Amino acid sequence: MYKEKIKITSIDVDNNFELKLSSLFKIMQEVASNHVESLNVGHYDLLKHNLLWVVIRIEVKIYKAIKLDDIITVTTHPGEQKSFIFPRYFQIYDKKGELLVNVSSMWAVIDKDTRKVVLRPQSIKAVKAESNKNDLPLPLKVNIGEVSPVDERVVRYSNVDINGHLNNTQYVEFIVDTHDLDFYKHHRLCRININYDKEIKFGDKVTILSNKEGKEIIVGKVDGENRFSAEIEYEER
Repeated sequence: MYKEKIKITSIDVDNNFELKLSSLFKIMQEVASNHVESLNVGHYDLLKHNLLWVVIRIEVKIYKAIKLDDIITVTTHPGEQKSFIFPRYFQIYDKKGELLVNVSSMWAVIDKDTRKVVLRPQSIKAVKAESNKNDLPLPLKVNIGEVSPVDERVVRYSNVDINGHLNNTQYVEFIVDTHDLDFYKHHRLCRININYDKEIKFGDKVTILSNKEGKEIIVGKVDGENRFSAEIEYEER
């Protein structure tokens, strides 16, 4: 079990003094990156074999808001590899040991040039699977249904990451920006399940669609093709 202690700073929070969803994703990404680096299967290790890590699906449950100046402990561990899927779990606790956030995710390895999934990469050393009694089930496929356009975004330089595509934290910003400040004064996101269906690249024009009824569904399309989908739940403050 890998863990890090992190203090939440002003750059991490919104105008409610609560941790932004994109900041939460950035924290998890960095902690996961530090962990795989320590296991010798990090970014530079994979690049030697022309490979990259990518996240396929992630589900986040937020039980209690994380706030400015909070000191949190982020733990992460790998699950049992299934074919080309590498499960990874996160739990975030406050200083009293209360579980604040629970996360399950599915990762894969792709070829840097072809961008295709590598089924059983020999360069990935066997990593011992771990478990935690709090582990969430792996994320399911999002059922989309009827959606309508609500926004449009263009991928710029600041949106692109070391893999040369839209970073997973930026997808989150596209999603939460479909609501305004007043909405977030009265609602708090408590669950999100994101399916990353196909990468989004620099210059792509992303059409954001939503149903805004029941469990909220957000879909991102490029040239009419689904690139990501998300199911979101909010609770009233």
